[in-house]
Formats: sequence, C-alpha cells, structure tokens
Amino acid sequence: MICNSCGNAVESVNRFCPKCGAPVQPQAPPPYQSPPPYSAPQAPISPMMGGPMPPPAKKSSCGKIVLIVGIILLILGAGLAAIIYFGYQKLEQTLKSSEPYTIALKALKENEEVKEELGEIKDTGFPLGAYSSSADGSGTAAFVMSVQGSKAKGQYDVNLMRSNGDWRLTRGTVRTESGHTIVISSTKVTISEPGDNSEDDNLNTNTDTNTNEGVLSGKPVSAGVLNGKAITLPKPPYPPIAKQAGASGTVVVEVTVDEEGNVVTARAVSGHPLLQAASVAAARGAKFSPTKINGKPVKVTGVITYTFTPE
Repeated sequence: MICNSCGNAVESVNRFCPKCGAPVQPQAPPPYQSPPPYSAPQAPISPMMGGPMPPPAKKSSCGKIVLIVGIILLILGAGLAAIIYFGYQKLEQTLKSSEPYTIALKALKENEEVKEELGEIKDTGFPLGAYSSSADGSGTAAFVMSVQGSKAKGQYDVNLMRSNGDWRLTRGTVRTESGHTIVISSTKVTISEPGDNSEDDNLNTNTDTNTNEGVLSGKPVSAGVLNGKAITLPKPPYPPIAKQAGASGTVVVEVTVDEEGNVVTARAVSGHPLLQAASVAAARGAKFSPTKINGKPVKVTGVITYTFTPE
C-alpha cells in the first residue's frame, strides 16, 4: 500500500505509516473486468505475400478413374489378343487336318521336280482358302500357302475336286523364289480349242476308275482350273464398296460347263465376301468350246479364279 500523506510504501499489515504516522486506508481490490469477447483465429499470414495462406487443395478422383479405365482396357485388349491367337491356331489346325489339305501336301512332297527345286518339304504356312463337301459325295477345295523346303522357299496354289466321296488334286502350281513354276497335276485335262474338228479333238485325261464311271453315268468330268481354257472370260468389275473396304485377293468360283460349253452353274467357294457376287456374275458369262470324250460332248466341272488388286 502507499501512504497518502508522504507516499511511503506501507505493508498491508500496518495501519499507520511508519514514516509519518498517518493512518493508512487499505486499498480496495480492482473491480472485476469481464474477459474480451471470443474471436475466431485468423488464417496464418504468408511471410512472402503478406496475405492469408490458401487452404490445402483437395485431391481429385479423376486420376483414379483414368487409372481404373486404363487397367480395364488393358485386360480387355489382352483377352481379345488371346482369342484371336487361339482362334487362328484352331482354324489352322482344322484346315491342316482336313482330307483335301492332306492330299495336296502329299502330292507336293511326292513331286520329283519339287524335290529338285525346293528339297524336302519341312513346313507350310497358313493355308488361305476353303473347302466344302456335300452329302452326295461332291466337293471343292482351293488353298494358297507358303512352302518351306530344305533348299528353298516357294508358294503353293492348289485346287481339288471331290467326286463319289473321293478327293482328287486337279491342279497345283508351285512358284519358287527363283521364279520357276512347277505344275503338279494328278489328272491332266485338255479342252479342245475352237475351230479344231479333228478326231483328236477329245478330252485327254489319265484314265482311272472314277473318270470312266463319271463318263458312263453322264456325270460332269473334273477339269481343274479353267481360266486358260475359255473362249470368252469376262473380267469382273471391282465393286465400289469393296474398294472402300479395302477388299482384295483371289476369289475361286466353282462352275459347271454343259455339253455346248456354256456355264450352267456357278458359285463362289472362297474369297472375300464383297468380291464373290461380281466374280460369280462374270463366271456365268464365260464360254468354252465343247469338251468331248470319244467324240461325245460331256459336261465339265472346274474352277475359275479371279484376282482383285487395289489400284
């Protein structure tokens, strides 16, 4: 406490000032003061900018979505690739285990000229083409495949016909890397040229049981590939829709030629679907000179091939 008379400091236990003796009145405690009102804490001030620091950015879920979509697409792509791979393997196995392919491969391996040019046949590529057979014992087949020999490589183009349940190779062509062409044929058929009326204007074929039975029964005789034996062979137009789709390749059309040399039936047995209709229409317009056996005109079955190359 402080003496009001002399200003001397007086202890609180004294009632009188020890210096001047004046009575000392105890001082009342300071009045109670309420605490200041609450105020929310302010955001910290950036020491560099002098303003409040921005709130922390929220993490976006867009990155997670993109990652999940990428994983799903990767899984789907791997599954599609596996389906295509195993489907390709299955189709190749089916074609190579078929009877016409087996016969075509056997004829290739047994040909002496092929052995001389290519050596021992080690492997063949995927057989592009198709085969079909009917319940009546007829059928057709056409394959194009690469050939790997112990000496060289080549390409094998083969056509087969089925008659009375038996497959026969009608014509095979091997083109080597050196440009040499080897013809493989188990049945040689010659259609008479126009204007030739001699007695030799007959069908020249290796006689076998199936051919003789076919002639005697009036059934068509297999003549193999007929492109080079036609008097008239219209060229099919390139369908615009096929051009737009990039369709190309070879179309094989099976035809039946009557005794007068006219095509009476035609159907595509292989080739791009967008090119088959034009090929069949062109084949129906083909014309051949009559085929004769022992001076008698006969029906002939064979195939006409058309190749479409994009311009």
